[in-house]
Amino acid sequence: MIKAVLLDLDDTLLRLDTDLFVKNYLKSLTAFIASRYNQATPETFRKVIADAARTTIRNLDPGRFNAAVMSQAIADGTQIPLTELTPLMAEFYAGQYTELSGDAKPVDGAAKLIEHLIAAGLTVVIATNPLFPHAAIMGRLAWAGIDVNNSSLSLITSLDNMHFTKPHPHYYEEILARIGIEADDALMVGDSIENDMIPAAKAGLSTFWITWDRILPDGVTPNGMGTLLDLDRCVAEGWLSTLQARPRTPDQVAPRMLGNVAALDGIIAEMDPSSWHVHPDPNEWSPMEIVCHLRDTEATVQRPRLMRILQEDNPFIAQPPPPPGPYEQDFSSEDGYAAVRAFASERAITLDFLAGLGAEDWNRPARHSIFGPTT
Repeated sequence: MIKAVLLDLDDTLLRLDTDLFVKNYLKSLTAFIASRYNQATPETFRKVIADAARTTIRNLDPGRFNAAVMSQAIADGTQIPLTELTPLMAEFYAGQYTELSGDAKPVDGAAKLIEHLIAAGLTVVIATNPLFPHAAIMGRLAWAGIDVNNSSLSLITSLDNMHFTKPHPHYYEEILARIGIEADDALMVGDSIENDMIPAAKAGLSTFWITWDRILPDGVTPNGMGTLLDLDRCVAEGWLSTLQARPRTPDQVAPRMLGNVAALDGIIAEMDPSSWHVHPDPNEWSPMEIVCHLRDTEATVQRPRLMRILQEDNPFIAQPPPPPGPYEQDFSSEDGYAAVRAFASERAITLDFLAGLGAEDWNRPARHSIFGPTT
């Protein structure tokens, strides 16, 4: 059952000549930087920024936000210290960037679709490629006629709050983990075959392609296609309830397990540091207890189970002893941020193990005390 709808921005909610926009964007940004730092030409800065974007797209480190990756790459390429680059970029996005709207215009039905999805109780995410900071994306949402102050939007992805980008399925997994929705309960809506349809489907999401009167390429099978108005009508007619879950495959495992780590890192980054030892309820764990549990059980429970299935014939996987309850362990000397990093390191070891499995290994059977027969 679909519980969340992810909406691309450019050429989905906002009609934009992307090539022209990027050209004008790079021209404006490089001219702005060059006007403050004359040690290189605008052409040089343009190459640095393009290279920084490519570096950010390649990054799959769940502990580094896109903003950190891109800023460091620009700083390295321009020799502008990060302490000067950060406020400089903020000034650009608050000023010259706002003049780049050009021929951008709202897509018919975009704002109404979002209203209808939220009214239907669905989680709505603005899932634009997070290569621009939050302020820039909020500006483009305003160009699209979307109420940027609508607190009912569950997440707006940006350079500042995401660790991955399109076209990686990891990007979609990070979103799903942030909003607490399973892949087969989510629909991705977008115009790009390469950035939206293919990677979202690989992650297990249903998809709706905004066609703009184009022909569907061979080998791509979205669940639906048409305009935003078509989608709005389909939703009203109950189409979402007809969507079937995509098969789960081994290829989904690494992006999902990395996406979960990235989402945890994102949540922790936004958390008030004073909340580490706060219990939302006397019977619930604190954030510190949760991250230490994840760190410890990855090494002592989760990975050994997988290794046992590989080494034994149809083993019986019993439940481990219940973990200590709230307040039962003393974590007063723990550093929560270090615990998250340690969990990420343990998860990386697990993923290295899984990467070494052959196709036949994924089908090795086991019996689980709760879930029954499994592989």
